[in-house]
Amino acid sequence: MRNGRGGASAPPLALLDTLRDLSAIPAPSGNEDRMVAEVVNRLQALGLEPFVDRIGNVTAGFGPAEAGTDLLVFAHTDELGLIVRFIEPGGFLRLERLGGVPERVLPGTAVEVHARGRRIPAVIGLKAHHLTPPEEKYVALPATELYVDAGFADAGEAIAAGIRVGDPVTYAPGLIELANGRVSGKSMDDRVAVTALLELARRLRDHPPSVAVQLGFSVQEEFNVRGTLALAARLQPRMAVQLDVAPATDTPDLAGHTPVRLGGGPVLTRLSFHGRGTLGGLIPDPALLAALAEAAAAAGLNPQYQAIVGLITDAAFLPMATADGIATAELAIPVRYTHSPVETVQLSDIAATVDLLERFVASAQGIRLGRGQAALDAQEVQQ
Repeated sequence: MRNGRGGASAPPLALLDTLRDLSAIPAPSGNEDRMVAEVVNRLQALGLEPFVDRIGNVTAGFGPAEAGTDLLVFAHTDELGLIVRFIEPGGFLRLERLGGVPERVLPGTAVEVHARGRRIPAVIGLKAHHLTPPEEKYVALPATELYVDAGFADAGEAIAAGIRVGDPVTYAPGLIELANGRVSGKSMDDRVAVTALLELARRLRDHPPSVAVQLGFSVQEEFNVRGTLALAARLQPRMAVQLDVAPATDTPDLAGHTPVRLGGGPVLTRLSFHGRGTLGGLIPDPALLAALAEAAAAAGLNPQYQAIVGLITDAAFLPMATADGIATAELAIPVRYTHSPVETVQLSDIAATVDLLERFVASAQGIRLGRGQAALDAQEVQQ
């Protein structure tokens, strides 16, 4: 199906079905087994032979099998969540954060506790409104002061249900279809990117690239943003493109923060930096960034750009992960309300991102890397 921009987009309904399925799968950092199995099954259904490393990273190769990896395109499979810290005598569960969970959205949120293979429905409690004093009504409590209520009468009942300290807790699933091809639910970060990579895998299977490409599905991004270091050590790619999400700022509370909006298509990162005690971020390789911009133009797209402090991705430590270095760039899909249970995306942005990546992979052989004249030439093209 053509989308009028020169690309061969996946039908929106197919993307929606995949996204709905993936979003419903719980895969908190360090417990990605369900998502690993799902990705492997979907790649095998395409006739591919995926490889799973010891920590759960999945890869699938395309192009010349005898060549080393020219290009790695990857997204993370895990989601943020919480961890059971303590079981109260009354059966309530105390918590710690697992990744960047925004504590202000937690009270009153439906969740699932994952215990010995079971998915136990629960809610995060909050003080009854009628009994909340004025000084507490506008205060966000830290996660350590919150608790999960799964309905247990006492600690013994919780333990009998299989719950142990260290069990992960995730937002309850449930995708909502909104107007204008927009959907809302948990773990759009980064299931939108996994959805896009699975569609890209189908296209690369049908039209093998001229260079050796690996699609990667990484683990533990929300916990320590270092799962891809194992991929780098094994594959030794020359180039890498991280596919993640970009906070959309087209809402009244973020207007003017960045230009990123839903429906605006894929986002090219010019700068990302955590800026919160972690000296991690990415300034993209100029030649790679220019090649992505050219691929967008070839697909009939006008990409969005972001320069953002407060965000870190799996790309942060990748450039220095091998002796020769890895030319790295970030590509992102706009998402509203990041890290909440109602992350919101537009399906056309996912489809456009696949179109861009397809064009980019087709042009990868001509990318000149290096910080000498090639880099200067790329900067001139970019500007």
